[in-house]
Amino acid sequence: MSASIDFSEICEMTIAFSGLSHMDNEYTFFYDETNNSRLFRITETDFNASKDEDFVLGGLVYEGKHKAFDMEKLLQSLRLQPTMKEVKRKHIAPGNSFLECVNSRKLQTLLEWIIENKIYIHFMAMNNLYYGVVDIVDSLIADTELSGLPWEYITHTKNALYKYINADIAYIHEVFLHYGYPNIADESVREFCEVLIGWIEEIEAENEADDFALESVRQLLKSARKKKNLCFLTDNENLMLMDGYESLYMEPIYMFPNSEHIFDEETEIMKKICSTPIILGGNELHNFSFVKSTENRMVQLSDVIIGIIGKLMLYANVSTLAEIKKEMASLSPQQEKNISLLNNLINASSDHCLAFIHYTANFFEMEKVTCILTMAK
Repeated sequence: MSASIDFSEICEMTIAFSGLSHMDNEYTFFYDETNNSRLFRITETDFNASKDEDFVLGGLVYEGKHKAFDMEKLLQSLRLQPTMKEVKRKHIAPGNSFLECVNSRKLQTLLEWIIENKIYIHFMAMNNLYYGVVDIVDSLIADTELSGLPWEYITHTKNALYKYINADIAYIHEVFLHYGYPNIADESVREFCEVLIGWIEEIEAENEADDFALESVRQLLKSARKKKNLCFLTDNENLMLMDGYESLYMEPIYMFPNSEHIFDEETEIMKKICSTPIILGGNELHNFSFVKSTENRMVQLSDVIIGIIGKLMLYANVSTLAEIKKEMASLSPQQEKNISLLNNLINASSDHCLAFIHYTANFFEMEKVTCILTMAK
């Protein structure tokens, strides 16, 4: 049994900072995940998993507890056998790409069923590379007068840095590999900063805002050269950008303490969560369970929804805004209908409870996601 963790303070701070409400309501959450690489690390040639595939955890959620739905009738309307052991995305929204997946009449049927039954969706999407590189900015501004700058300024600086790192990932990969990022040795701090300064000086920024943000990073790097260490880039495991997703599983458990959280079985996550008591307000929380997906239709339907969201985030990551706008102008009626339904469902879910939809992603990815969801006629 690991030491317990009291999340009371972080829960209060998160609610206050993000202006969240309805967190004490009773809901029933169902979860599945996609792109679960268990960890995200730098390898000799690349990364252990695609940098463009966001980890997504979430699924369906409704108000109250233990509601019954006519699953047999739903499966019949989806033209699936009620005896089918497990419903997965490929049965309802087949395809390798987002646009292929949303070109499905069965997906329309499912999305309309979710809306008609007053069910919401919830998810947390994490861009692994973005998560792995934002500590650069946090380390640079730590212990400086800039640490008190507005959140919006710091966030834009992080986003601009990520944008150009992602655009020049082959070179940055070599830099990270050489210095063991995110574990920069004290004696390598100056050299690491010098390399990044030289890299920034060669960049032709796309606009004035990016140019200003990159210049801010360059000036911060010049100051950081004199530091003994980079506080968030030390005492870490070499080349490990994300060492596990268990914190994302724990978060809704303590953020929605009066709700029931039903997760698809995930052996490693189960071990970690069940061995680490989650404390809130002095009490240990037991408001979660793990089930075999074959035994829970709502978890299976969560697989469909989260699979679609995963494909949406991948589409945003690998496409330019211009490419997306061009493709949005030539959608089939079925694609338009499903994207519109998905957008309505995401908006309704976020409007009901802001905490249902959570992205750890960059502005540029989010701008493209918004474009995809809102340009469908």
